[in-house]
Amino acid sequence: MKNCFFYILLFLYTANQLHSQNCNCTVSIPSTQLIVDGNNYTIQPGDTVCLLAGNRDYLKLTNFHGDSLNYIVFINCGGTVKVQNNYHLYGISITKSSFFRFTGSGSDTIKYGIKIAETQANMNGLSISDKSTDYEIDHIEVGNAGFAGIMAKTDPVCDLSSNYGYFTQYKTSIHDNYIYNSGGEGMYIGHSFFSGYPTTCNTMPDTLYPHEIKGLRVYDNFIENSHWDGIQVGCATEDCEIFGNTIKNYGTDFVNGQNSGIQISGGTTGSCYNNFILNGSGNGISIFGLGNNLFFNNVILNSGRNYYPSDPSKKVYGIFCDDRTTIPGLPFNFINNTIINPKTDGIRIYSLLSNNNKFYNNIIINPGSFGSYSNNNQSYIYLLTGVNAGLSNNYFDINMKNIKFIDTLQYNFKLTEFSPAKDAGMDVSGFGINFDFDNYPRPYASGFDIGAFEYYPGNAVNEYIDNRNVLILPNPNKGIFNLILKELDSKMKYKIKIINQLGASIYESEFIFKENQFIDISKTAKTGLYFIILQSENYRIIKKLIIQ
Repeated sequence: MKNCFFYILLFLYTANQLHSQNCNCTVSIPSTQLIVDGNNYTIQPGDTVCLLAGNRDYLKLTNFHGDSLNYIVFINCGGTVKVQNNYHLYGISITKSSFFRFTGSGSDTIKYGIKIAETQANMNGLSISDKSTDYEIDHIEVGNAGFAGIMAKTDPVCDLSSNYGYFTQYKTSIHDNYIYNSGGEGMYIGHSFFSGYPTTCNTMPDTLYPHEIKGLRVYDNFIENSHWDGIQVGCATEDCEIFGNTIKNYGTDFVNGQNSGIQISGGTTGSCYNNFILNGSGNGISIFGLGNNLFFNNVILNSGRNYYPSDPSKKVYGIFCDDRTTIPGLPFNFINNTIINPKTDGIRIYSLLSNNNKFYNNIIINPGSFGSYSNNNQSYIYLLTGVNAGLSNNYFDINMKNIKFIDTLQYNFKLTEFSPAKDAGMDVSGFGINFDFDNYPRPYASGFDIGAFEYYPGNAVNEYIDNRNVLILPNPNKGIFNLILKELDSKMKYKIKIINQLGASIYESEFIFKENQFIDISKTAKTGLYFIILQSENYRIIKKLIIQ
């Protein structure tokens, strides 16, 4: 019996070692281990920590530090890592760590290899805190979190160690995650009180100032049914980009001020573009930032139409902007957005401190406040008296049919050949806007188009921008990757093209369907952002590719 028990243990140990070797693991963490402290391991920059597949109640990772050239990688191994509880303080917590990647991309056939299925009321799904910095979070699924799906910040404290001027969160990348049914925000990134957080220190009233975030990227995430905001970003004072996210059915609790698709909270600057925001109870985008904020190529649909629809005093806008943390003299710029059916106004701006704000090339259709102002154009863009702004080449219409979108019932707001928005925009290349929502180059022909989409002759084919049946693994990569095709027509012939940000092709091929396509462009592609276009006779799929 003892020998039998010995061989069982040996088998389990050997299987675990082979499992780890297949995943290139430096260290393997079994599903029974719930707290992992880097101080108890010899982990070097560039090492891989494997989270073995299986079910856990919760997981805490703490005290892991890579370096700027060699991140420590936490990755699922052998299948899905599933976390679920209704009693603990979090689902997954990462604390006191830097220069790491936490990724669910460990299996070629599973897009979200780390899944947080539930946390108790008011508790986060994934929390990254305690002065954690320089990290990447990707391919994580978070459902039914009691509060935020992903929380990424460190709160200010009385000893000032994590406060403004003492700690800065750098180079934070959160991408390709799926978040649904969050009890609070889908994503809560950075602190909400940039101008000061009132609290008590040593029994005395005090005001603490939260840390800055410099170098933030939030992109290609899919968020739906968040009870509060879809994405909230605060204190991102430098080099912030929020792009390519899909946010559906946000603000389901109807909590006023906590129900935006994207909220640009105090202290935030940068760019917000190519986001698809639809069917929420609050503003599509709310802006309380510093200025020098650029919003372009966003599609915002039905913002607030379900928010007390019979009560016009409860106002909701496609985009709203005010002066909560504006640096005097800096502008807010709104260019080439498409805003459809907002409950009240298309864009409303109350910022008197900003200067030289610009509203160019926007399409705004059927604002709910139409007819309630002496000047009907105020329903499309409402400027508080005294706002300094320039408006040019916008398209306003109360009737959706006149703009000639391809298929509004299918949420296809691309332009047909006969759209009045075609070639009717102004040149906005000076803002760095040389691509559209689909990442096709602007302009296509003789002039820039109005709205989020540039007209292309192939627009009539069905197109799926956020198609989760097409995976790029790994992504980011070094130019060598697998293109995984799931649930597509196996009898079709496909063409594949890879283009750079300027629209130049670096790779083209044609093939009959097979599920796994291996692609190597490492000799021709440089570091940067690319786009894969997969084309059949029936549809076109576009995916972002990052080579590093």
